[in-house]
Amino acid sequence: MSEPGDHMPDREALAAEYVLGTLPHAERLRAEALIAEDAGFRTLVEDWQNRLAALNDGYAEVPPPPELLGRIEGRLFPEPERPRSRGWLWGALAGFAAVVLVTLFVSSILPPSGPPTITATLTGEGQPLMIAATYDPAMSELTVERTAGPAAEAGKDYELWIIPAGQAAISLGVVGEGEAVVPLADLPAGSTLAITLEAAGGSPTGVAQGPLLVAAVIGDG
Repeated sequence: MSEPGDHMPDREALAAEYVLGTLPHAERLRAEALIAEDAGFRTLVEDWQNRLAALNDGYAEVPPPPELLGRIEGRLFPEPERPRSRGWLWGALAGFAAVVLVTLFVSSILPPSGPPTITATLTGEGQPLMIAATYDPAMSELTVERTAGPAAEAGKDYELWIIPAGQAAISLGVVGEGEAVVPLADLPAGSTLAITLEAAGGSPTGVAQGPLLVAAVIGDG
């Protein structure tokens, strides 16, 4: 985040970078807490949202292709390990608003400070579970944290997967309480982050066995 006094007061910079989506995960949580508790800061955020709204004009909304959700499921549950019956999953994924295209806006109001962080929220239709993800390319680290929804049921764990475009799903480990920091060399555009519900400790086969709960697709920048 910009240091106080660089180009604007610290609170102003925090509000601006929150709206731009360039804050590290910890700073984003701090900003969200201020929005909930501090009416003055909430007004700053609203002002920056209005000020930067024109940046969206050049980005038309593009719905995900109809085959995208099938591709995600296919990579998470490849043959022959695909569970015997997952027809119900199509209903759960209908209108799956969890396919979040993360667009990073680079603005001249903020000084360059290396590659920008990538943030995404993994959500699913009808799912209370929400997972916040932040990728720091400078540190080659992906930080994830459950921000809403219940903990995994007894004897189960939430397992995090990355699905690079055109490739099979790769487990990044389980997500428990608090932040989980995962070393990750790269998070290219088109990659999918997904959470499934697995046996405690994660899938023993390295292939997803449980249901797909939430996901997000990293946009094309």
